[in-house]
Amino acid sequence: MTVMFITACSEQNVSTTEKVPGVTDTSIKVGAWLPLTGPIAGHGITQRIGMNAYFKMINEKGGINNRKIEWIVEDNSYDPQKSVSIARKLVERDNVFAIAGSNGTAQNAATFPYFDKVNTPFMPGLGNAPEWWNPVKPYLFGVQVLYENQSRALGRWAAKEGAKNILVVHSDPAYFENQAKNVEPGVASFDANAKVEFMPVKFGTTDYAPIALQIQNSKPDAIVIIQSVDELVALAKALERQSVKIPLYTYAPNVSNDTLDLGSKAVEGLRAMSFTVPPTADIPEVEEYRNALKKYEPDARPDYQSLFTWAEAKVFAEALKQVKGPLTRENFIKSLESMKNYETGILPPVTFSPDNHYGVIDLQPVMIEKGEWILKGDFIDPTKDW
Repeated sequence: MTVMFITACSEQNVSTTEKVPGVTDTSIKVGAWLPLTGPIAGHGITQRIGMNAYFKMINEKGGINNRKIEWIVEDNSYDPQKSVSIARKLVERDNVFAIAGSNGTAQNAATFPYFDKVNTPFMPGLGNAPEWWNPVKPYLFGVQVLYENQSRALGRWAAKEGAKNILVVHSDPAYFENQAKNVEPGVASFDANAKVEFMPVKFGTTDYAPIALQIQNSKPDAIVIIQSVDELVALAKALERQSVKIPLYTYAPNVSNDTLDLGSKAVEGLRAMSFTVPPTADIPEVEEYRNALKKYEPDARPDYQSLFTWAEAKVFAEALKQVKGPLTRENFIKSLESMKNYETGILPPVTFSPDNHYGVIDLQPVMIEKGEWILKGDFIDPTKDW
């Protein structure tokens, strides 16, 4: 477990006159679970870096009513049942005010029956599904574009680039399969005659030589990959060893330094959808992020995933800052629901309402060229025929 302290800025100075979970006149407790060990530990460690850097920067600037935030981060090892135990511990023992930045689709979803009872405000990090938002859960707010919409966008992109026979390689757990299915309507939105086939692969597979051979024999002209970074890289390298040159497409969680470092030349030309502008962008908001990393996480390189969680922390802190009246869970939720077109400079504009707790729609197409992620056009709305 790691505990981090932040404060954030506001002109208000409201005293707590009634008992609010996790809130005193001098502190706010916020919890999270991340995969700091296990099969996708690289994701969790990078995601922690972004929020930690933002919170530390805000801490030096003052505070929201001089309240320090204790960010209590637990390792869930990418395990749904462990996530449930952590959720109970954070709420019942640590007495947190809210959850912010927790990772995993199945991992977060496993905790919802518990949060349905306790109504602790909850802003997940990476992890999402359509059923989370309809009907609206009073406590749940998100700033990550649905995986299903990412898959639709990838399918349309492949079809727009002329692919007629598209193979979707995905991990076998159900939540990966559900994401993968949405490639097909994306393809059909541009070319109703293009064919889409699916290849489920056991999660955690390391030997991709037989799979690459199978792909070579099936002769697709585009491959959409809905898998973890390690599996994406293993497949790309296996295809490279067999001299198979097919355009590859993948979703936003794989837009990271790890893909560049591990994949090297094998991932050159990889297309992907990103949640954010590049971490190398020459704009003030991203420069602020890079400077904070140098100061608070000096061993970390700028990365899409830490930039995403930095932006999420920015949304979370802004909602705290704009709370009207005493800082209660109810007033914090009202503050989130009143957020309209909030500009982080990193994500697309964020908008919530009482009827919509899913705050972001657009995605940024990117591609690897000469070992770097580069932009391919502007943000797109994946729910439309861009």
